[in-house]
Amino acid sequence: MLTLQGKYHVEQNKRLTIFAEPRARQSAALDLDIQALRAACGTSGGCCAVHVLTQHGPMQGTLTEKKPRKFSEWQFEGHLSFPPRE
Repeated sequence: MLTLQGKYHVEQNKRLTIFAEPRARQSAALDLDIQALRAACGTSGGCCAVHVLTQHGPMQGTLTEKKPRKFSEWQFEGHLSFPPRE
């Protein structure tokens, strides 16, 4: 399971989308996370299990790589859930 370094905002339905296209105010942690996601998804057929820090605390799930089409951006998306309590 890949642990992402940045803090991400998930939607109400627990969906997370990470846009992989470079942006002007993109943090260094996001750049490292995108490189790690591309490598992990590349070796596992386009999806990878992740552990993420969100506005609700730690969450986990599977992100799928969505390669760009004509006008869309390269992105990783999926649904997250809270890890089971021990």
